[in-house]
Amino acid sequence: MSWRRFLSTLLLAFGAFVLACYAFILAMDPYMNVPFSPALPRAPVSQNQRYAYPALARSADFDSAIVGTSMVRLLKPERLNALLDARFVNLAMNSATAYEQLQMNALFLRHHPAPRVMIYALDDSWCRAVDTPDRYTFRDFPEFMLDENRWNDLLYLFNDKALENAVRMLELLQGRREPKYGADGYFDFTRDFGAYDLSRTRQRIYGTSTPPAAPPPLDLEPAASEVPRMANLDLLPALLAAVPAGTHVAVLIPPMHVWHLQSATAGYRECKRRALDIVGRRPDAVVLDYLLDSDLTRRDEHFWDALHYSDDIARRLETELAAGFVGRLAPADDRVQRLPR
Repeated sequence: MSWRRFLSTLLLAFGAFVLACYAFILAMDPYMNVPFSPALPRAPVSQNQRYAYPALARSADFDSAIVGTSMVRLLKPERLNALLDARFVNLAMNSATAYEQLQMNALFLRHHPAPRVMIYALDDSWCRAVDTPDRYTFRDFPEFMLDENRWNDLLYLFNDKALENAVRMLELLQGRREPKYGADGYFDFTRDFGAYDLSRTRQRIYGTSTPPAAPPPLDLEPAASEVPRMANLDLLPALLAAVPAGTHVAVLIPPMHVWHLQSATAGYRECKRRALDIVGRRPDAVVLDYLLDSDLTRRDEHFWDALHYSDDIARRLETELAAGFVGRLAPADDRVQRLPR
């Protein structure tokens, strides 16, 4: 065989292999965004929620959504469905910036123009002291998957990560792999911590398994403070304005351990003051504020680390969210219902 023929054969074989890989990706449709892929019982397989959730945000299986960061990932759609007679998807993403939440919210609302319930988390992602809104984290955020032209997504699917996820999808369809996230976006990420161990929790909160002296009482009520600009809050009006009238809207300010809060109380007071001023422009919104000095935020047993509460607390938040919507949330020393419906 001549060198010319050998090289031609090699190039043809390589080209055929490349086309076969691309066809495999398109057929497996790992992000569920290929308009002509065969109908198969797919589920989210990508490790990156930012690639897994756009398809869920478009799905007609849902009429309600949770948008936020990992601080509301433990809110369980199945439980909220029963409490609020809705069909929830949890679109909260680890460390999601306010900008990323805005984009995911917009995608969901384009495909659900009359949602039943929208739950938003107001946490550190909104309260950061920055001069311009944060755009992304170190995680890749696929802007191409959030527009309405699914055909242009094909330009971005020929890569090693898409091939890896296509293999995962094949394994899922063969019954050899579990989905990374539930069909409603839920995943109990505390599994990664193993069985609950209070000493390990304290190690994550304090850096030692022996708790230091408790901090003095903290004032976390909304108030003006001399703090730098919080530019992410500039995106909050657009997030809320996109929700149509008639939709039940809740803004949840989730709890964090007081050990984390004690060094930034002025910032949280100012962030809550500004945020409540914005949310107050929507008179039908319900706000539940758990970011207070309370038994909830002081007890180590309520947390997995300084930022993430337990599933028992998640259940409590779900129940009180539902009660807040119907005006049955009684005052308590560790939560505040503001702007009731």
